[in-house]
Amino acid sequence: MDMPAFVRRHSRVRMSRAQWSEMTAELGRRAGGIRESGAFLLANVSDGRPVVRRVVYFDDLDPASLNGGVSLNSAAFAKLWRLASSQELHVIADVHTHPANFVHQSAIDLANPMVAMAGHVAIVVPHLAARRLEPSDCGVHVYLGNHQWRESLGRQALGLLYVGRWA
Repeated sequence: MDMPAFVRRHSRVRMSRAQWSEMTAELGRRAGGIRESGAFLLANVSDGRPVVRRVVYFDDLDPASLNGGVSLNSAAFAKLWRLASSQELHVIADVHTHPANFVHQSAIDLANPMVAMAGHVAIVVPHLAARRLEPSDCGVHVYLGNHQWRESLGRQALGLLYVGRWA
């Protein structure tokens, strides 16, 4: 196995360093230091490599979604599915911010997955993305179905979320 394949072999979400930096900066800008913000990550998964090709921010789908926490109306999901389909992409993950260093899922997050399909990934970014963050600062949560999740934090999160040049 070559080095790039070895590094990313178990990753559920892959993105370049530039994508990561741009996304976290934009989440921070949209959060404004006072509220949560979020986005969906879209990829072409036909080749078995879930490399992020598009980031779609919650408030672009539903301008009223950032209301302290995050809530999206059903029309926002219809827009998301149309967009993904038109670009032959799949929603592989969602990412949203939490205040302070809390990267576990809240009770609301646990009970209301953004995409309730087994295998969907939810990434929680701390500090409302108001500072430079590494993937290991985040919580990476995989939905198992039936309101069950597998949580990965710190170095364990890096096994599911690969950010680097071999994305």
